[in-house]
Amino acid sequence: MEQLNLFNKLVTQNCIWDAHTVGKNLYNKNLGDQTIFEKYFNFLILVAGYPIEIETRKYFVSEAETALIFFSENAHMDTEQLNFIRKCREDLMQVTNDIKCLEFKIYSEKNEKIVSGNNICLSQLVELKGKLFTVNQQNRFDNLLLEVNAIENSLRKEFLTEEQKALYDSLTKEYSNIISKKMYDLNQMNCAEYNKTAVKDFKYVFEEFKKNEAKYKNSQSQLFALVSKRLFSYDAAKLFNETLIYYNHIYSFIFSKLDDDGKFNLTQIAIDTEKVNR
Repeated sequence: MEQLNLFNKLVTQNCIWDAHTVGKNLYNKNLGDQTIFEKYFNFLILVAGYPIEIETRKYFVSEAETALIFFSENAHMDTEQLNFIRKCREDLMQVTNDIKCLEFKIYSEKNEKIVSGNNICLSQLVELKGKLFTVNQQNRFDNLLLEVNAIENSLRKEFLTEEQKALYDSLTKEYSNIISKKMYDLNQMNCAEYNKTAVKDFKYVFEEFKKNEAKYKNSQSQLFALVSKRLFSYDAAKLFNETLIYYNHIYSFIFSKLDDDGKFNLTQIAIDTEKVNR
């Protein structure tokens, strides 16, 4: 039995894949031989019980199950043989259950870790919600939204517990309301600052023109330098009605002081001047 000796040697050396190849070949040539089956089957059960990759263990379980089926179909059947097959089936079920228990343990630990990670993410979202509520600067608001997006993307929603899901749904609604309101508030604040700056510039233009009226009436370049950046560079769509009234007052005042060419030039400057974001 040279091949059987080779199989035994490979098993002793723990060369499991080579031993599997030789053992399977040997068994397939002797399907009803109990001695060969027992050695091959016990080897498969042994490897299936090793602390190695679960997929490898399950593969050897499958091979043991197949070998047992073929042996049961080809062996001479009597009471002793039936008891032997029952014992093999019990060994197979035991190692199968061991693997299932290990898989459940790994899954539970992984799930527990994910649930814990989700708790951290939800806590961070609760904290960021408070920061969003109090923020009063656009760039800080934008950065907070990026943080919220990053944390939400790392949340494993498919593993949320019922309690976590309830909190997440509540946070989603609250975030929607807070973000909408904050965007409105920040826009109003930005508009207010924009108008304050505009009014200061308009006032400067008005006082400077009154102080040096002849200078600006007689020089198109001087007039351009005065009104292009401080009067015409503001977007009328962003100006409050009060600011527009003040703007129109100053524009009308300057316009009334210019001759026909000056009026044309002032109009041209107003049309050509690019609106600047502030």
